[in-house]
Amino acid sequence: METDHRKNSYPTIKDIAKLSNVGIATVSRVINNSGKVSESTKKRVLEVIEETGYSPNLNARSLSSKKSYSLSYVVPDMGNSFYGIIYSSLESTLIKSNYRTIVFPLINDFDLQKIKQKTDLIYQTDGVFLTSLSVSKIFRSKIPHKKIILIDTADSRFDSVYIDNYKVGQMAGEYLLKNSRPDSLFYLVTFKELENEFTSNVFSKRDKGFTDFMKSHGKNVKITYADLMWNGGYEAMKKSLKRKTGNYISVFSACDMLGLGVKMFMDKKGLVPKKDYSLISVDDLPQGEMSGLSTIKQPIENFGKIAAEMFVSYSEGRKNLIHKELKCKLIERET
Repeated sequence: METDHRKNSYPTIKDIAKLSNVGIATVSRVINNSGKVSESTKKRVLEVIEETGYSPNLNARSLSSKKSYSLSYVVPDMGNSFYGIIYSSLESTLIKSNYRTIVFPLINDFDLQKIKQKTDLIYQTDGVFLTSLSVSKIFRSKIPHKKIILIDTADSRFDSVYIDNYKVGQMAGEYLLKNSRPDSLFYLVTFKELENEFTSNVFSKRDKGFTDFMKSHGKNVKITYADLMWNGGYEAMKKSLKRKTGNYISVFSACDMLGLGVKMFMDKKGLVPKKDYSLISVDDLPQGEMSGLSTIKQPIENFGKIAAEMFVSYSEGRKNLIHKELKCKLIERET
């Protein structure tokens, strides 16, 4: 009886080439999806890989190419759907080039101090994606000597993909003026950013765009700061509207996470959208769509896709810096 040696060993790329009756270079092209390989040959190689359970030796690749084939994704929080969507888009694009993405959430000061140490894993990866954070504030004088790409923020020294948050605030103001009555009271529900390493100024830019726009149209705005949590907007409106005013209420919440809480408060009070109040937010998270929240849609998936493409083009020899501003879109729903 012939022994099926394919299932009883740890195959190498040489084994795959021998079992497929092709050269090692052909197997490599199939694995990396690079170069010309006929469909029949590709199918045969992939079948052998499947049968043997072969996995490329990434450590060997790293030693020969001086690359780790891993990248760092640094974010202020992974509990926010916004960063999860960017990560999924980033990873699905990079995996095509055989890179894996390691997440570094800076949830507290301990995490921040760790990545400032040059022994940290982040310094061993081939590149860093920094999202909604400042390079200078996070790394100070210990900026990693590797490719850094900024997402949701900009710096002239690094590749970046971002939106103009001041314009976002203006868009919110235009929407509320269009959908309000003469007796309307205007509110801004936002998150107060403290001046520390984690500050990106995303919220302060949106706030200023909105308040500047409303001021230019002779409108006063009551600003209420909220915790950046799913119930933050609810508690903020509860504090601002302790008693019913009889006026029409117009609210700009600086992100969907806060906007969902504001809408929950309005629903509980029995207020009807476009009859008693108007509400506009920012992001277009799936939860906002399900609740009928009008919002200014950020191109969240494109953030990740474009940032990943920036790294791939850099790895292929690109030298020039790229700064790409993406456009937002108004999505009008029930509110």
